[in-house]
Amino acid sequence: MAGVPTPGLDLIKTFEGLSLQAYPDPKTGNLPITIGWGSTRNKNGQPFKLGDRITREEADELLMMQVANTYLPPQQRIPAWSTMNDNQRGAILSFAYNLGANFFGASGFETLSRVLRNQEWRNLEAALILYRNPGTNVEEGLLRRRLSEANVFLAGTPGVALSTAGQRYLAGGRTPSGNRYLSQEAQAYLANRPTVSSGGGVPTAPEARLLSLTNPYTNGQDVQQVQQALVRWGANVVADGYFGPATAIAVEQFQRSQGLPADGVVGPQTWARLQQSPPAQPPAQNRLLRLTNPLTSGSDVLTLQQALSRQGIAVTADGIFGPGTDRAVRQFQASRALTADGVVGPETWTRLQQQTPSTPPPPTSPSFIRVLRLANPYTRGDDVRAVQQAIARAGIPVVADGVFGPGTDRAVRQYQASRALTADGVVGSRTRTSLGV
Repeated sequence: MAGVPTPGLDLIKTFEGLSLQAYPDPKTGNLPITIGWGSTRNKNGQPFKLGDRITREEADELLMMQVANTYLPPQQRIPAWSTMNDNQRGAILSFAYNLGANFFGASGFETLSRVLRNQEWRNLEAALILYRNPGTNVEEGLLRRRLSEANVFLAGTPGVALSTAGQRYLAGGRTPSGNRYLSQEAQAYLANRPTVSSGGGVPTAPEARLLSLTNPYTNGQDVQQVQQALVRWGANVVADGYFGPATAIAVEQFQRSQGLPADGVVGPQTWARLQQSPPAQPPAQNRLLRLTNPLTSGSDVLTLQQALSRQGIAVTADGIFGPGTDRAVRQFQASRALTADGVVGPETWTRLQQQTPSTPPPPTSPSFIRVLRLANPYTRGDDVRAVQQAIARAGIPVVADGVFGPGTDRAVRQYQASRALTADGVVGSRTRTSLGV
């Protein structure tokens, strides 16, 4: 639907998760009853009730309809809305979808409304994280969502970037602490978080530069530091201070292993992840992991999510065992003929540590290979799932559910653009060859 910023849809889907069966609100344990991508009302405006079910197509359609009709129009009251880009609009859309379409100018949202009204973009991160429900079991999840929204917004804002503390938090895991609501990493961020200041001048750009493969090759001490960090993580690269093809490949491999977009560009998020100490080996699985209320979190959950990503299953590696991780676990278990109960015990954990199986080559006869694209009704099948898994292995978030919906269409176009292919969303012979499926 025209005018709906896709970065906002991606944020909403990442944090809301998809459920095709109605469930009670995690915070209240009751109303509102939710389904799909966090929808609480059907097409006719009636509230959902427990026992309701919908299809994936209906969930996508419902999300798009509600965003376009309910959540986008009120944002046009923000004075700078018409001049914002899709990243900025998408971040605000995600916030509105989570906390209310009419938040701008409303009681309780004075600080964020002022920042948006005056375009105080250097205060945006500090303003967003105020709305995280401190002292509740949803605080850390909302903190991560607010910082992700700030990160997307500021990625489209020249001269302003997410704070170093924010980048470190988003790139790190979650270590349990004495505070049952906040991990050690969250407490460290909040101890160093930015605060809202008066005035809204835009600070100068950070001194650090983005590093990538260029002609002539970029060189310098910062390139050498990246190479040295890559070596610590096991990359076979010479730390000579020149960003050549071998370094670009090593960066992409590292990003893919960390669940980051594998674009070969060393920006703040990749650099922050490189600064962490590489694990000697995967940590042992000491407890059963499953969907609970409140949600289970910790470094073992993060390790689980990273292992699922390496197996080609799209999941957000945030250290929280939410509905999205539950679905990813069940999907993995079903693909390995395990009991698909969503419980990560010794057997599931052992299978996750096995090497990712290579994708079998496609049939040689052209009659068995079909062109895949967004269609109505959505195209389904194992070949769609194979494409989704290959795209996920390339570092582009996509749900490997075997359904070629709008999310898969966007992921295909993003992959094609990253490989200098025609970004038309059509999986034909050239895209298949590039993906290796």
